[in-house]
Amino acid sequence: MDAKRAEVLAPAGDKTAFEAALAAGADAVYLGLQDFSARKSAANFTVDDLAEAARKAHALGAKVYVALNTLVKEGERENFFVSALQAWNAGADALIVQELFLGRELKRLYPEMELHLSTQAGVCNAEGARLAKEYGFSRIILARETPLSDIARIAAIVETECFVQGALCTCFSGQCYFSSVVGGNSGNRGLCKQPCRKRYSIDRAGFEKPAYRLSLADLCVGEDIEKLLQAGVSSFKIEGRMRSAAYVGAAVRYYRDILDGTGDRAQDLSDLKRTFNRGNYTKGYLFGQDKNLLSPAIQGHIGEAVGKVEGKDKSGRYLFVRSTFVPQDKDGFKVVRGGAEEVGGALWRSGYPAAKGGFYIPFDAKYRRGDDVCLTLDNALAARIEKRRRAAEVRLSITMRAGEPLRVAARGKFGAYSAQSPFIAEPSRSRPTTREELADCFLKVDGLPIDVRFDEIDTDGQSFAVRSQLNAFRRAVWADIYGRLSAAHPPLEERGIPPQPAFAAEPAQGRLAVIDRDFSAPCYRERMLDYAIFDHVDCKNEGYIRDFLHYAKYYARHKYLYLPAYCTGDDLKIYEPLLPLFDGVYADGYYALRLSREKNIPLFAGTGMNLFNRDDALGALKAGAGEIALSKELSLAEIAAIDIPSAFVFAGGRTRLMDLGHCPFGRRCSSCDRTVNRYMLRDEGGREFPLLRAQRSVCRFTVYNCVPLRVEWGGNKLFDLSASPPEEKERILSGSAGGAFTAGASKKGIY
Repeated sequence: MDAKRAEVLAPAGDKTAFEAALAAGADAVYLGLQDFSARKSAANFTVDDLAEAARKAHALGAKVYVALNTLVKEGERENFFVSALQAWNAGADALIVQELFLGRELKRLYPEMELHLSTQAGVCNAEGARLAKEYGFSRIILARETPLSDIARIAAIVETECFVQGALCTCFSGQCYFSSVVGGNSGNRGLCKQPCRKRYSIDRAGFEKPAYRLSLADLCVGEDIEKLLQAGVSSFKIEGRMRSAAYVGAAVRYYRDILDGTGDRAQDLSDLKRTFNRGNYTKGYLFGQDKNLLSPAIQGHIGEAVGKVEGKDKSGRYLFVRSTFVPQDKDGFKVVRGGAEEVGGALWRSGYPAAKGGFYIPFDAKYRRGDDVCLTLDNALAARIEKRRRAAEVRLSITMRAGEPLRVAARGKFGAYSAQSPFIAEPSRSRPTTREELADCFLKVDGLPIDVRFDEIDTDGQSFAVRSQLNAFRRAVWADIYGRLSAAHPPLEERGIPPQPAFAAEPAQGRLAVIDRDFSAPCYRERMLDYAIFDHVDCKNEGYIRDFLHYAKYYARHKYLYLPAYCTGDDLKIYEPLLPLFDGVYADGYYALRLSREKNIPLFAGTGMNLFNRDDALGALKAGAGEIALSKELSLAEIAAIDIPSAFVFAGGRTRLMDLGHCPFGRRCSSCDRTVNRYMLRDEGGREFPLLRAQRSVCRFTVYNCVPLRVEWGGNKLFDLSASPPEEKERILSGSAGGAFTAGASKKGIY
């Protein structure tokens, strides 16, 4: 692909960020409305705001994508379809949707709409890409954890969009339930409270001290974007709808300059670091886990190092910072020691003493000689970014003759345009209207993003136009041209809300499915499970499989293999030879709907598919799933409203809070005891969360809740006992009292 045609896609949490994105050269901007936005804490846009933004973007040759990328509850179904139509008719060039099945219904109702499948859908392999394309999605926003090899395979199937800059979620895309479980605010609903950014310790040597053990550095692909171009990626996405306009402007300019081979890349990167830099950046998962992926020492924006602390001034009130940087009033700094400890912060004021070779910050006893002083708020940079402007070039010719209308001809990306005034130029009685006056008049574009260039101004030198008439004509001309520049697709007529199809098949109730790693536990004796789902610890260890098949045959009607949501092409190569040993698969990723059909194997659609409404549930069943488990973020009342009695409900065991796509120990493989598959993650309140390892193509880890779940449910139950000790398994299976339990979302649901 020609680098100059590669799309730089910018975030906009508000109008100011939107303007900064366009001014910096963004080819497209994504934003959210008030509803169904995965960044509900951003200012977001009204429908009228969106219409105005779309007009300006289109005038500048850019596109606008609207994020309707949260899970949709049953009672929100109508509003989802209404919001989608409103966004499209306001000028959206595409809609970003997390809901695979609602997205398919939306595409069936309005085939004219362009749909992009959100990164929250977790597509990271070719099977998921084929399914999304089959369902009407024209673009896949890849899971951030997708390796380069899988990106190339997916890009050969469907258009791809890849994150290149910004925050990385600790958990695999769409599978984080930490925020909803600990606080009732779901990341899948746009209200994540980021518990991953807090301090934790792990009971492994060298990791006992509390640190930001789950926090990841910010992604910055930088010059390696060329590898993504070669892999066939179409759009390069910058994360950051919660970040400043300065960050958006700096990030867009950095990547636009890289792709175009222009600008000062070193200066661009410096600007970017000063606007937001968590952890001095990582290449993420694209090229394998790098050493900078984790950011355990310092949380938040650390800026760019611009100097070092040397010592006090004579008054003892200030510390001298050796630096070539010249601060401005209210510039902000963070003081960092050894790159691993945040010591404090400082705000520079214009009244501080002048200093040669540096500047002063207020004295603080905790600062030491040699500490790095990092710039975190550069007001001059923010002002420079704010002053940027971008406009559409219009070439204009004007002809003025006495006794004739004033004629205007224009050309630009809209094509050719001509107009003539409703008035007749009069013969001049005293002073004719000059070429300069005509130029001055038409240079006024009434705030529109238009760059006027004159091809010709031809006047007979004897004609005159009344100023008020001339101004009115100019306003009409620019309004007409702007309308042509900013034109979008034609609006669609409202076609109603698609009815939900009936589904008659209802298997027997009261069945039990259990996910576990060890089915040899005594609690399984004298019990018969409908589904024993094997959460395999190590796919390369055949002994685990032999043990499962040996024990499960005595107390399981069906033996299924657990397939995780994060499943790369290399992972699938490991799983595929195992499939014939099992009666079917239980899967947490959409890709399994396609895989099970291709392999002709029974499928149990798991809680990780986030079946959140009746469309989702029926969609999974009609797509071939023999069994389904509804989302673990639904209340019992919301489950009842879906009205699929055959569905399983997660009713006992430890909730999987996060599926980590990386090693939380920084891949220190030489010192790792891989026989240890269970650790404890402890927060600063003393709560302990099981951290379990599973060895696939690489080591992966899952964080489970600190207390088990117990839900009073009379229908089909799903228990997850992989992280439960033996005595806890017995209590959950028997329904006996004792020990601490949580009801999860079953009573109150999540926001």
